[in-house]
Amino acid sequence: MSVGFIGAGQLAFALVKGFTAAGILAAHKIMASSPDMDLATVSALRKMGVKLTPHNKEAVQHSDVLFLAVKPHIIPFILDEIGTHIEDRHIVVSCAAGVTIGSIEKKLSAFR
Repeated sequence: MSVGFIGAGQLAFALVKGFTAAGILAAHKIMASSPDMDLATVSALRKMGVKLTPHNKEAVQHSDVLFLAVKPHIIPFILDEIGTHIEDRHIVVSCAAGVTIGSIEKKLSAFR
């Protein structure tokens, strides 16, 4: 199983750190995307062995489970960008407070 993170900030870092420390997932099976590759968390993830990309669709294409680890107001824009790349094999997990599963399903169903 491979895991992708849209967003490589504090939340993604905390989840990756927890998954790897618990032995749930090896860092080399994780890819995170961030438009800002100079973030301290991006550097920390890279040192852990996580693959990084500035392209969200690349994170989607290389993952089975996809965590949306961005601020809630960014979610609609992310879904517009990655919607055509989401396949039946993907499990999408939103970490955004206040964003309902229904709103994500509705947005993604437009790409089916």
